[in-house]
Amino acid sequence: MSKKNNYMTFWEHLDELRKRIIYSLLSIFTFSLTAYFWSENIKFFLMSPVLEIVAKIENSTLAYLSPQAPFMLYLSISLFSGIFLSLPAIMYNFLKFIKPAVGKVSLTRFFSILVSSIVFFLLGILFTYSTLIPLSLDFLISFAEGEEIILSINSIISLILWSCFCIGLVFQMPIIAFFLSSIGLVTSKSLSKSRRYAFLVSFVLAAFITPPDVISQIILALPIVVLYELCIVVVKVKSRNE
Repeated sequence: MSKKNNYMTFWEHLDELRKRIIYSLLSIFTFSLTAYFWSENIKFFLMSPVLEIVAKIENSTLAYLSPQAPFMLYLSISLFSGIFLSLPAIMYNFLKFIKPAVGKVSLTRFFSILVSSIVFFLLGILFTYSTLIPLSLDFLISFAEGEEIILSINSIISLILWSCFCIGLVFQMPIIAFFLSSIGLVTSKSLSKSRRYAFLVSFVLAAFITPPDVISQIILALPIVVLYELCIVVVKVKSRNE
């Protein structure tokens, strides 16, 4: 990289991308390996809202449906835990990689963006774990009341982990809007004009992420709509401060 400016050649960008990916993967591997020894505790933590729902229904059972299911479960738990715990390192490396594209960013603003990104991701996980998953499963399992139901532990944990991960990414919308406005791709006016389409996309996106029931889709679509409005505010405030 030139010292006079932040210009980087194509190959320098590729080399920088390679380094950032390696650093992120090393972080994920280290935390995943550590999380494996705590996977049993993590499993019970993830299952706690489900256990409360299952306890209300008679003749309901949580079970492993194949011999390899327990091993695959702990493997997936440790991998996702590694990704979640590596979030600060992943976001740091991502921001370092795209920094030349958004111009000079002060150290204070850089870490403010990093912390904001982590906070929004954690809010997405909290919303999913404490609200979306319990309400969705309670609604779906209620149809089996009075009948025997066998729930796959692997399927339940996979649903929780994937939902937390995907919705955590969706909650990055304000951060993405900030960077898109930094490179001139969006403005507050363009976002405001696209509001009706954004609302439609919110419900379509919610339908892809959530379990197949209308209740879950509405519960997720509403925060996405709020996040979109927040994106408009973020872009507007940023443009005023420039």
